[in-house]
Amino acid sequence: MLKDYKGACHIHTEYSDGSIPVSDVIKSAQDAGLDFVILSDHNTFLPKQDGWEGWHDDLLVIVGMEASPRRDGHLLALDTQPLTDNRYVNSEKYKYMTSKDCLDDVVSNGGTAFIVHPLGKRKISFSIILQAWHDWEHNGFAGIEIWSYMHDWIDDLKLSNLWHFYRNPNMQIKGPDPELLSLWDGLGQKRRVAGISGLDAHYRKIPFTKKPFFTYEELFKTIRTHVLLESDLAKSDEAIQSVCDAHKEGRCYVSFDLLADATGFNFFAYSGDRTYYMGDEVFNIEKKIHFRIKSPHLAKIKLLRNGKIYSESEGTSLEFSSAEKGVYRVEAYMEGRPWVFTNPIYVR
Repeated sequence: MLKDYKGACHIHTEYSDGSIPVSDVIKSAQDAGLDFVILSDHNTFLPKQDGWEGWHDDLLVIVGMEASPRRDGHLLALDTQPLTDNRYVNSEKYKYMTSKDCLDDVVSNGGTAFIVHPLGKRKISFSIILQAWHDWEHNGFAGIEIWSYMHDWIDDLKLSNLWHFYRNPNMQIKGPDPELLSLWDGLGQKRRVAGISGLDAHYRKIPFTKKPFFTYEELFKTIRTHVLLESDLAKSDEAIQSVCDAHKEGRCYVSFDLLADATGFNFFAYSGDRTYYMGDEVFNIEKKIHFRIKSPHLAKIKLLRNGKIYSESEGTSLEFSSAEKGVYRVEAYMEGRPWVFTNPIYVR
């Protein structure tokens, strides 16, 4: 049985534009009950060089980097190798490169890349202009950010409703963008593309208010990525590699844990004596494959094939058998609100 560990990804600190020390991020993550966090400051791995990566009591800190071209799409780089000769420790060069060149550079240095906020975002009133990713034929990225808290929250934001959004932030969360999910389903029919979550956490203080827009402890209780591992994470020497590999291979799912902690949610398939988990590819299957979904809470569970609903039920489980090839993934909703989005099982 795979073990379920929850964490938060796409977090900015004072090393770029997060305005908060890593020590505060660690305390907030521990208070929120996370198992790991992935930092992603812009164009730098300096937190890794400064020794922040690794275990801090029961919290694993992984240092990634958001490669951030000024006029192009962004990507999260994870690198489990030791940094030598200042290898992209402070990569200001990425500001002036194209997204393709950034991706090529990360991959050539042995890193793993995930496209973040893939559709971009324009909110002129709030000085937000983020370019969309365009080079979808490039096979160098391992996955994409399918659900970002801040980009979901800001989607319908206007100056006229800013106070309401500030007072009731979590009521504005609608789920992954359908256009993005459709794009992800299409990519999955060509090759394995992992889906991960992000917070895009930045410390922001509003004038004339007592508290910042979002505290990190509040954000860490919302959208998380749960990784599924074969061995215990606790203080393992291979912990960083294991968590990064789970993201890369899609051995994970995304959930809005503020509704309910999704720990224990499971989507797997079996055929004969073989069992397949999220992220697995099944080739040349001769018999029907049997899908099984188990939920720790009552939910509306949907099994999708190539982006279309294939079967659904209300409850804590769903079982379905099929002989059709396709990209199978699961969505779950609680009281009509988006809750869990799994990575696919690919039947080729």
